[in-house]
Amino acid sequence: MRSSVFRGLLIGGSVVLVGVCLLAFAFFGDEESFRAPRWVVAAVALSFILSGVLPLKHAFSEGRIFPQNLYVNLALAAVLAFLALACAWIMVAIGPEGVSLDIPVSIPAEVEWWLKSVSFYATTGVVAALCLVYALSYFGKALPSLGRTATVAVVAPMVGALAWVAIEFYRKAPPPEPPLMFLSFDRRFPGDDYLARAHGDEVFARAGKQGAGLFVGGGGDWVEVEAPRGFDTKHGLTLEFWMKRESWVNPYAKGARTQTVATVEVEREYRGHPELRQVSFSMELSVPRERAKEKNLRADYYTFRPTARAGEVRLAPAGAVKIPADRWTHVAIV
Repeated sequence: MRSSVFRGLLIGGSVVLVGVCLLAFAFFGDEESFRAPRWVVAAVALSFILSGVLPLKHAFSEGRIFPQNLYVNLALAAVLAFLALACAWIMVAIGPEGVSLDIPVSIPAEVEWWLKSVSFYATTGVVAALCLVYALSYFGKALPSLGRTATVAVVAPMVGALAWVAIEFYRKAPPPEPPLMFLSFDRRFPGDDYLARAHGDEVFARAGKQGAGLFVGGGGDWVEVEAPRGFDTKHGLTLEFWMKRESWVNPYAKGARTQTVATVEVEREYRGHPELRQVSFSMELSVPRERAKEKNLRADYYTFRPTARAGEVRLAPAGAVKIPADRWTHVAIV
């Protein structure tokens, strides 16, 4: 390999790798880690990737860089196959809902969702397909004596395994079930016909979106409701409700940054030991960057963002979603 070819591979590969890492950070990075808008980070990442493509293209056009060694070809085939499976897993397990990158243009939410979905599946699908094609190519070069027979021997079990997973998922898909608990606070406060205990001084029944609802005051006020025994949650659990917050923030002591609104705790046995699983919904209080240094802010300057937890997993919307004040908001955690 000539020195110019090696230099182009080293520089171009390094720049492209930095760009890919920045792009992944813009897609999936935590909100608190950013000091700039996500779309700026994504734009910088794309500029890195495009800048690295030029020396890579020059290196590919100048010299022969593809390896001829059996073990090197096998190693490259294994790495590319792993990357293809990783991209497929990202497409299925994360999906466009897990991408936190926002479009910096005021467009309808449905249009933004379609643009994000199309770009997400197009990007991950193209990368997965290219990795798989090149993996098969390197595998074919590693075993030239077998040729197509070796390719079929590797691809056929993979296709069979994918078909088996799809069949098993379809066969074991749980049928739709009615709600295990339904709280309306219409018939009897504080929990209809369920065993319930109110804690605190500011727990009242007030007009809800439909019928009677529940008003809960400060951090020391909450309602405990016991679910009926014998229900099955092995197929999953959904916490769903309507909420409306007041436009008020304590100007002297803002309290905890995270305010828990609803929590469901499920007791079960796991591998012979009792286990407590929790699904909760909270609101995170934050202040816009341009008003971070101001004092005595008005209540409408603060923003509340939805967040949830399912066991040890933290859930958050893909985009910058706010919980408006004095308006009913539908919440569902699946």
